[in-house]
Amino acid sequence: MILKNSLYTIVSADAQSGGLPCYDIALRADHPIYQAHFPGQPITPGVCIIQIAKELLEEHLGRQLLIRAIKNVKFVGIISPVETPEVTYRFDKIEATAAGVKSQVTVHHGGTELTKISFTCS
Repeated sequence: MILKNSLYTIVSADAQSGGLPCYDIALRADHPIYQAHFPGQPITPGVCIIQIAKELLEEHLGRQLLIRAIKNVKFVGIISPVETPEVTYRFDKIEATAAGVKSQVTVHHGGTELTKISFTCS
């Protein structure tokens, strides 16, 4: 399921030093997923946070990808469309390998780190 333009929209896309992408996204609080997760106190599901990272990597590379392995995920803060309606996905590493594309991404709101993800796609 594609989440871009339904669960979130890209507000801006910039390149960091070294050419790595950084995306500011806006979460849509009216998305049906928040009615179930959780009513009255919406929280973005972890699987959606990871899917957004994959979709943003696809956006940067200009091609479709399939997640092959998730090496590490740390959810250190809650991502809510009410409390954190805009978050930043900062790619810290994108590396082409024989196994595919390895990536590390950090999700922030303001100066607060919310999630760290390391994954491989092909």
